[in-house]
Amino acid sequence: MLVLLDQPTQRKQLASFISGTNGHVVMGGVFAGLQCGRVYADQLHAPKSALIWAKNEMFYLIGRSENEQFNSLVREVLVQELLPEALSAGEDMLNLEVYPEPGSDWSPVLDHMFNGRLREGLRVPFQFNLAKYEKWLERSSSSLFVPPGYELQVIDRAVTAEDKSRIIEHEILKFWHSVEDFFRYGAGTCTVFEGQVVGTCISVFVSGTHHETGINTYDPIHRGKGLATAMASSYVQFVLERNCVPHWTTEDFRHDSIAIAGKLGFEQGRSYPVYYMPIQELLDCE
Repeated sequence: MLVLLDQPTQRKQLASFISGTNGHVVMGGVFAGLQCGRVYADQLHAPKSALIWAKNEMFYLIGRSENEQFNSLVREVLVQELLPEALSAGEDMLNLEVYPEPGSDWSPVLDHMFNGRLREGLRVPFQFNLAKYEKWLERSSSSLFVPPGYELQVIDRAVTAEDKSRIIEHEILKFWHSVEDFFRYGAGTCTVFEGQVVGTCISVFVSGTHHETGINTYDPIHRGKGLATAMASSYVQFVLERNCVPHWTTEDFRHDSIAIAGKLGFEQGRSYPVYYMPIQELLDCE
């Protein structure tokens, strides 16, 4: 059976596998126990392969791909435990990234594990450039202004308490174990319209001083008004004030997200594969 690594001290053994990877902030947050997720390995000590679930974000396979016993158990754990839980939590898609150790290749393993049904997409990573962000701020003095009727706020205890719809709390708890953990380690902004929270931009995963960004404008009626840019810019400033580094990753088809990242001084890196399929489709195959 796979070994559940439920202690941060156990998960630290996997740190070398994710150093320099695109998903290191997300996996690092799960490893530290700050964000919700699960970590399975082939063995308790000196693991060679691991399956990581970052809840409401991504599944990862890392390490050695030529580990037949581990590979045979991954699908079982996914189908019997993790994917039903993800489905009940509101996730409808299995999203998967792989980070092999040198010389390994997960492609034939994935093809066998998922019966050739995985689709392939592209994720777009960004690296924050402070100088570019500061230049953009100089040129865009109105970047933090929102249209009349909207109010931009930093997410704190008072703002969260005033949110009677509990949208902020719901968004935080999709990723964090508690709202208090978020207030202690994370950062966030929101937009309010007529007393209702209509958008949020928060740290969805935190690893050390690195913050992965999650942004949402919930109703299409409020989109296209500069709200996302204003929330993101305010959020970036908040993160920088904490002497931390903002991170931004999105899919290649999310053109608005890519455009906002570019405005805010994030430099686009090389796209990389992400594998996906509907969770229910996978469960129905069993």
